[in-house]
Amino acid sequence: MKKTSPLLLALSGFIILFSFIFAKPFLASAELVLDANGEPLQWFNNYYVSPHIWGPTGGGLSLGTLNNNSCPHYVTQEKFEVQRGLPIQFSPVFSRFIFVTTNTPLTIQTINETECTESLVWKLVKESTGLWLVSTNGTVSPGTEGIASRFVIESIGTSLPAYKIAFCPLTIPTSCKGLGRYFSDDGYGETYLAWGDEIEPFPVVFFKETSLSATTSSQVIQTVA
Repeated sequence: MKKTSPLLLALSGFIILFSFIFAKPFLASAELVLDANGEPLQWFNNYYVSPHIWGPTGGGLSLGTLNNNSCPHYVTQEKFEVQRGLPIQFSPVFSRFIFVTTNTPLTIQTINETECTESLVWKLVKESTGLWLVSTNGTVSPGTEGIASRFVIESIGTSLPAYKIAFCPLTIPTSCKGLGRYFSDDGYGETYLAWGDEIEPFPVVFFKETSLSATTSSQVIQTVA
């Protein structure tokens, strides 16, 4: 049985104290978000996002195009499990805590060089078909202009460090729904990150960029599965 480290116990206690001091409702149920190695996620560090089960369901999250348009990019999933995708960074919207916590508003940015002039901050957009997809060209702001780029991380309720990234509608802030996968039939074979009532949440794990290798990635995901 894996023992909880003194550092994690101390940090968990600090989160509770922090929530009482600042009286933020969204911190009342906050817990540390852990990577696949059990370490707390930190703001502005690079992480890869992978399926929580290793297998023929695809690889990590990356960027792709929609309808063969080069810009803006859309968040997609790699086709093969050995493809780790592109790293992302989490940025706080309101939090003053140095670690990423669950149920806390945040923005997400893919880290990559691109020919597009738009930002690579994630943004939920509604397509002409009525489908909600995660695009780029988002805004990092605590104001209303940043609402479409505001997400939260939720635990999937297991003893393992597996999570779902969710979006909470402004009109019903308590009805957060996890982002999931939309398997396109447009001929390009892309799997897009999507949101909506008919989209099944996509459980994921996080790997810190500096600690991820092909060997450790495979071993850790198989352990989580």
